[in-house]
Amino acid sequence: MLASKRTKRLKAVKTMTAGKLDGKMAFDDTYANAVGALPGANESWVDRLRQTSRAILGAHGIPGPKTEAWKYTSLNAVANTPFIPATKVDDVDLSSLPLVAPFLENAIKVVFINGVFRRDLSDEFDGLGVGVAITPFADVLNTSPNSLKDVLGVFMEPGESFTAAMNTGFMEQGAVIHLSSDVQLEQPIQLISIGASGSVPCAFHPRFEIVLEAGALATVVESHFGLPGQPYLSNPASEILLGERAILNHYITASDDSDAFHLGRTAVSVEKNAKYDSFILSLGGGLVRREIKVRLEGDSAAATVDGAYGLSGNQHSDILSEILHLAPETVSNQMVKGVLAGDTRGVFQGRIYVARDAQRTNGRQLHKALLLNRGPEVDCKPELEIYADDVQCAHGATTGEMDPGHIFYLMSRGIDETAARALLVEGFLDDVVLSISDEPARKLVLKMVKTWLAKQEILTIGET
Repeated sequence: MLASKRTKRLKAVKTMTAGKLDGKMAFDDTYANAVGALPGANESWVDRLRQTSRAILGAHGIPGPKTEAWKYTSLNAVANTPFIPATKVDDVDLSSLPLVAPFLENAIKVVFINGVFRRDLSDEFDGLGVGVAITPFADVLNTSPNSLKDVLGVFMEPGESFTAAMNTGFMEQGAVIHLSSDVQLEQPIQLISIGASGSVPCAFHPRFEIVLEAGALATVVESHFGLPGQPYLSNPASEILLGERAILNHYITASDDSDAFHLGRTAVSVEKNAKYDSFILSLGGGLVRREIKVRLEGDSAAATVDGAYGLSGNQHSDILSEILHLAPETVSNQMVKGVLAGDTRGVFQGRIYVARDAQRTNGRQLHKALLLNRGPEVDCKPELEIYADDVQCAHGATTGEMDPGHIFYLMSRGIDETAARALLVEGFLDDVVLSISDEPARKLVLKMVKTWLAKQEILTIGET
């Protein structure tokens, strides 16, 4: 079945499906030549996949406002930044790394600096037991690329997304996580990707391939953050396959440097009775866009795709989700909450698709935004596309300011206004954060939200 999927989707890669792209391209031949030889370059199908992705980039460039999926997010700053491949950066100062890293308690840590795997900073993961394998992506491409033939580029379709095409065209390092049937890994895996430009802006494109066979269970946390310096572009991509009855808890945190760009994508295939439980947290970066596409391909497959974002200054956050119900009795739930202050912009684009044969589907989606002053802008575009007739689907969106009555109530109990506003904002975000099922991951996200709030000025209502 996977082989047929690859054949069909490689044909689809030849044409972009999301509309006309009209921006200039920052990653031209100069950048590609600087990258040099990439792992797996001698394997024809890997090379063909990269070349096809680069051809898409060269033909269409960076998407502009005429592309519907990018209508609310401008990539002009990305296009005008002269990035070099991160592997060419050699003047990075990592002395402050332990102070800013969001480490997950008791996790197996796999560390990347500017997309490059660092074994010296990572935990030992060679002896995790029978049926558990964590392998550097470059090693797999160099030694056994055919082990990825049924996964790599099958669900992460370059023809559907500029973000996916860019990553696939330049993918070099990352990690491959594989669990055999019925293996349950109790210890979480934390993929830590750190951006750290030196004297010039750099770009990196880590690739994470995650395969859980039938009945397997794992928790994977992606932590993306950065150190101060020149702007950098983090372009991660995660491609995930869950076999029957498999369960993956997958949590992503992005707290990049304020001058950084983060363009990430996740593509997931969920088979019969399997469950994908995810959360996206965005609390940093000048421009952060997280895309996620979940295909519920087997009967009774389920997905939870929650998220939260906090914006201040001039930050921009864009979350785009597609959940495709392709089989009967599939279930999806999504709640995303955002808090905005300063002159920021938050974007949420969510699409639920129900195929004709996906009877008895249940899909729900909700976005809520809280404005802390009159400067921010929120753009929300929920979509339902339903072809089955026995379904329960709903979506909703609300945007508003903090209720003065709530502030007054807390102040009447002896809490000063600043603390009252902070408590209300924290409670607003914690409402969705507490839905994270994995306790260590939940504690990490709660801590990150609290730390972010402590650094913010909670603006008064009505301030411009």
